[in-house]
Amino acid sequence: MRLLFLFLLFFNLSFGYQDLTLAVLSSGSPVKEYKRFKALSKYLTEKTGIPIKIKIVGKYQKLLDMYKEVGVDISISCPVVFYKIKENYNVEGIAVVKIDGMVLESGVIVVKKNSPIKTVEDLKGAKITLGSSICASNCIMPLYILKSHNITYRDVPDMWSSGTDRAAILAVIAGLADAAGVKEESALMYLDKGIRILAKSPYVPRYIVAISKDLPSELKEKIKNALYNLKDKSILKKLGIDGFEKPKKEMFKLIKDYNQVLEAYPFLQ
Repeated sequence: MRLLFLFLLFFNLSFGYQDLTLAVLSSGSPVKEYKRFKALSKYLTEKTGIPIKIKIVGKYQKLLDMYKEVGVDISISCPVVFYKIKENYNVEGIAVVKIDGMVLESGVIVVKKNSPIKTVEDLKGAKITLGSSICASNCIMPLYILKSHNITYRDVPDMWSSGTDRAAILAVIAGLADAAGVKEESALMYLDKGIRILAKSPYVPRYIVAISKDLPSELKEKIKNALYNLKDKSILKKLGIDGFEKPKKEMFKLIKDYNQVLEAYPFLQ
């Protein structure tokens, strides 16, 4: 124990940091998410020698406020929020999260199984809800599908965010919405509940780990290597992921222009 204390003290003095903040954007239960990511903070603490504090954030605006008001050293968020952070703060995306063997996911538009809507063009005049008002696969990519079929906000005047994929899908099942834009993996869980997939978007990254470029180079490398080399099955199981991988530029080809998509639907609630 004494050796561990001396080890942590040495690294703290070496890098000049008493601790680092890891902020995670998640709509899940804050208590459950804290317990989940505690395993990651403990692992990174052991690998860097610097205590890692976890902050679970439910709203993307709160995460942006944290960057502005108190500072964030490492964050995990959806790719759209990552780009919002990158626009204002000195960060870089160092890893993407791998889940169920994939670092990418797609957005889909779902309708009721017995819906008369057969094509994306049939969505003109429909009531459409989204699983999120900002994130990639359950907001931007469903809107990307509409935009690529030349469906504008004038064609879909009644569009809103339900806050979660589950709420958006249930709105379709209940008849409150004609269609919903959600993650493909969310839709697959409800295919036997009376919905079908109308259209599917190209793939985009699931979650991105961002790190402050202001951290010392040696420390950044320690964090990167720790993430890439995380193979401990007990830690990965607690996190509910397969691991972390280096991002590739082509992954961001579509999502980096998210503003162009959002601007095409200015009345999204």
